[in-house]
Amino acid sequence: MQNGKEYPATHSMSTAWYMVDEDGNVGIMDFNENGPVPWLANQQFGAEDLVFRYHDYNNDTTLGIKLYDDQIDDLIEDPHSPEEEEYWCDCVIQIDLKQEKEFLKLAQNKDFEIEMCISKIRGLYLIEADTSICIDNGENHEKRTSLNLMIDNKMITKVYHIKDFWMTDDWNNGEVVHTKNFSSAPYYLYHQPYWTEYLPKCMNTPKNPVKFDQLPPELQKLTLKIPAKFGEDKTFQIDRWHPCDTHGDNNNVFFEGCEYSLDWGIEAYRKNIFITPNDFINYCSQKKEYDCMVCSSCCYTCSIGRYTHQPTVIVVKNLFGANTSSLYTSDIIHQHCIELPYLPKIPIQIPVETHDKSDSKYKTNISDEEIKERINKDLLKELFQRNHQWLEETILRFNPHVIILSDQIIDIIGSVFQIDHEQIEIGGQRFPLCLISKVEEKHSEIERLAQQAYRGKSIPDRIPWKKMEQIKKNLGILANQKIGHD
Repeated sequence: MQNGKEYPATHSMSTAWYMVDEDGNVGIMDFNENGPVPWLANQQFGAEDLVFRYHDYNNDTTLGIKLYDDQIDDLIEDPHSPEEEEYWCDCVIQIDLKQEKEFLKLAQNKDFEIEMCISKIRGLYLIEADTSICIDNGENHEKRTSLNLMIDNKMITKVYHIKDFWMTDDWNNGEVVHTKNFSSAPYYLYHQPYWTEYLPKCMNTPKNPVKFDQLPPELQKLTLKIPAKFGEDKTFQIDRWHPCDTHGDNNNVFFEGCEYSLDWGIEAYRKNIFITPNDFINYCSQKKEYDCMVCSSCCYTCSIGRYTHQPTVIVVKNLFGANTSSLYTSDIIHQHCIELPYLPKIPIQIPVETHDKSDSKYKTNISDEEIKERINKDLLKELFQRNHQWLEETILRFNPHVIILSDQIIDIIGSVFQIDHEQIEIGGQRFPLCLISKVEEKHSEIERLAQQAYRGKSIPDRIPWKKMEQIKKNLGILANQKIGHD
């Protein structure tokens, strides 16, 4: 285990995201470097970037949070006059309400930005001002910025700083020690240690916690639901409930379709990747032909969409392009499904034309264009008929309540599994079936099925080191040997 770490001078390494507990309390998870980071999390740089609003940098839109006075007062500090402010970046100002109309008119200029109105009644705005661009170019008076004109006319009465919710940790006498630089906050703030085998810690208990209904509907959809109570559960690991990216040791083992990474600190293997295409080697019809020892990147790898650890809906999709969740709009379906290609890898390796015997004889990192030049639908159907067991066993492992199928591949899937009367038979078991083109039409029934209890196999989040060593022996794997890679 790595006990030493580098300390960033700023928040450039920070990651933070929203979550809500069973009581409707809103929390923020924050850490400085390592994960786990849920795949569905909409990340920001640090906790203080989320306390007033969520800014979507891709679409340049801001979703503000409706905060009450006592919550606002718990987020701002250091009241001072505008003449004392130096930076004018992400600060909160209070305006003279009698001059609100004039203020809003000046705020439309390109050198001044209102990021959001925090409280219209109190005249509180989160702003950013450029002090270098002069807007007023009148000939009879000195050139001034919009901010200068506001100050000259006493439109801004007070300036506040947003609290810096800085949290960090250190390794001291064999244990993790958390530190913070704030005394209170209206959110439950959790801090994940640098060492990911240790659990995050709740750093505060709010007097007036922000509630889920204070978030706008668009932001509620982006907030992760946690089946715990922040006031009682002072620590938990998010990867128990949501698929995550995390950093683990290189001693990786593929078991039950998942990748497990060794964490020496707790002498256990953590589930690092949920459903990995690399276990396809156990099913691949071409591995002897290519003399494969591990599932490498020589074959084209198809994308897998993972949105829950306990799927009740499985979407079987085409092999190329992005995941299909954009083709249906139901958040309930999205949050309860996994999206699987009918082949996790296309077992074709492209030879490299070279006279250098030291070069690999097969090309790696095959592009979409190269693989499409080598295959057609008939070949894909033949490959699926040879290698369908991976999909079959994965579906039976999760035992979904409904299967959604891409329209373009129904004849490929139907060449192996019986499809009739909106049902599909897999491994002797029949499942309700819906084409993607019909999902919106039947979304109510699919949502009902999606919310049924998970009935698949329980896959452990962690496996003790000794137990995994025995599993590895049973699998014929040498102790501590890395058996697969992308």
